[in-house]
Amino acid sequence: MHSCTDSVLDKCEALTFEVSVMGRFLIGLLVGCVTVTLADSECHCTTTSACTVFPSTPCSQVGSPDRCQEGWFGPYCQKQNIALRRTCIQSSTYTYGRAYIYGAGLAVDGRATTNVSSTPLTCAHTEQETDPNWTVNLNTSVPERILHIRMYLRDNLLERSNGMEILVGSQMCYNWSSTEHPPPIANVTCRQPLIGTTVTIRIPGDLKFLTLCEVQIFVCSDGWFSEDCDKQCRCLSSTDVCDKITGHCSSGCLPGYIGSDCQTTCPNGLYGISCFSQCGHCQGGDICDKTNGTCPGGCAAGWQSDTTCLQDCAIGKYGNNCTSDCGLCKGSKACDKYSGECLHGCIGNFMEPLCQEEGSNWGIPVAAVLCMLLIFTVIGGAIYIRRLMKQLESLKSKMSEEHYVNLDEKTKVQATESTYEHIDNATPYYNTVDHVQDET
Repeated sequence: MHSCTDSVLDKCEALTFEVSVMGRFLIGLLVGCVTVTLADSECHCTTTSACTVFPSTPCSQVGSPDRCQEGWFGPYCQKQNIALRRTCIQSSTYTYGRAYIYGAGLAVDGRATTNVSSTPLTCAHTEQETDPNWTVNLNTSVPERILHIRMYLRDNLLERSNGMEILVGSQMCYNWSSTEHPPPIANVTCRQPLIGTTVTIRIPGDLKFLTLCEVQIFVCSDGWFSEDCDKQCRCLSSTDVCDKITGHCSSGCLPGYIGSDCQTTCPNGLYGISCFSQCGHCQGGDICDKTNGTCPGGCAAGWQSDTTCLQDCAIGKYGNNCTSDCGLCKGSKACDKYSGECLHGCIGNFMEPLCQEEGSNWGIPVAAVLCMLLIFTVIGGAIYIRRLMKQLESLKSKMSEEHYVNLDEKTKVQATESTYEHIDNATPYYNTVDHVQDET
């Protein structure tokens, strides 16, 4: 008989299952989108084979030749020099005769050196003048946040660079005092990220030279951030480009990650978007996948092996992956979903705790009766043996008395008579005296 209550429960279970399936589908879809997002990061490796495994494998391995496209740097070729071959101007141009012209564009021609005398010429050089300066127009579609700049200066006459200043737009990025100068190869980090479309390098003062052999201005490729562009963005939306300095995502973090830069993984036991979801019941106490909540080794006993192990076994099932059937439990089909033990005993003659093997429910009463019978038998046997012992003692006493009476009778009466009868029958009786007298 299927009651109304059972029907409602069945519908609830069905609805719960549908919700669970839909939830798993959405999580899977989200993870799929995330995978596509990472895979769609721009690849600037020089070979197709390297881009095939990008970004899971670096373009350039340590100790191997550089495999980045021109103007791109880093193991994943994720850092771009946006100054390469851009339009440049300088306050004056030093010439050595007509054959040697040290124009402004030589500072962004892609040839990094500190040898001002190299040929062909590769360094920009001003005349000696007041406040010499050099400016590159980055020509980017949107203003970039600039933080990291590298300069290759001449390797001699370094004091000529004393007091050098670097500006992004009109904002000071970095400067040296009038008695200090940068090294021949100077990696400069602005005191703060600055937005601008131009970068200017100058030396304040009279009768100054400015020499720049190469200037590189780095920004991260979309999908990467940090000063050295060595951290991957983890944004929830596939169209969201994280802040290339801080890693902040306007759409929020990928499932499994939290923090202002989305680099911190969820605490153990939590997973999903903003780590709001609780891990299910994983086999052996394993920690679930912090992205989608799946249990690496399956579910613990009593829980269904869906993706998250959050649904307990259906009524009538128990054990690992809920593959075992409950026995014939009293009152309902319910049993302990971990051990299979019937909570309220068994139906009919089935044996506890699992109620899966038929037995007899008279076992305990019969055992009690047999025990009582045994006790009565022992007591009765003891009483009977005692009675027999008393009878035996009485019998022995009687037999002893009868024995003495028989001896008297046989000795005093029967034995004598027999002797006399034997003499009478065997030999005539003689009177000894008479016999002697006759003979005499």
